[in-house]
Amino acid sequence: MIELTAEIPFLWRLGAESSEGYCSVSLVVPCPPETEISDLTIETSVVSLSSDSTRSEKEETLEWNQEDISLFLKLVNQKQLSKKQPMSDTVRIDLADPDIIDIIHIVAAAGYGVAFTSYGLLNKAEAYYPVHSCEIGALASLNTVIGFKPCIVVDIEDDDVVCVLLDDIDVHSTDEYDSLSRHDLLLVKRGDMLHPEFAENKVKPDSTVLH
Repeated sequence: MIELTAEIPFLWRLGAESSEGYCSVSLVVPCPPETEISDLTIETSVVSLSSDSTRSEKEETLEWNQEDISLFLKLVNQKQLSKKQPMSDTVRIDLADPDIIDIIHIVAAAGYGVAFTSYGLLNKAEAYYPVHSCEIGALASLNTVIGFKPCIVVDIEDDDVVCVLLDDIDVHSTDEYDSLSRHDLLLVKRGDMLHPEFAENKVKPDSTVLH
């Protein structure tokens, strides 16, 4: 169990993944130098495309920025509220908890993932599916060609929304991709964002109206 107060002692480690400029992304929690405990490393499924080819050839360690910290704390707090756990000024997290591991993957994807376009992946927005007004860190649904899929909003700019998928999308039926996986980034429009309850049963009839 790790207790977090004013600062989060978390680092990102970008490791060389391929000669094409891709880097693997891992979380590193440094242990105090006076202890003999090794730093804790949690590997994620996120692969980053480096803007500098030389950076992808060697390992690099970066501190979490304010966006990382804000998104992480927001998702942790949401998870605690969903479990009806009391809120406090100190955040206590268990890095062996699958929910916390999933949140780390989401934050890594938000900071370093490569966003795919949603062309050919989403059904046309229908008037009887009310648009979900959401903010960064919010849970939402997408009406994909194979059913409703859950996602987390991680960036909003004007009408563009970047979200992290929380489920795989098998898109072999389209000509754009072979598949998109959990924790991939997707670029969509505000009008594509639906209430998270739509994804709870994956597929709902076209006549469904959410009140």
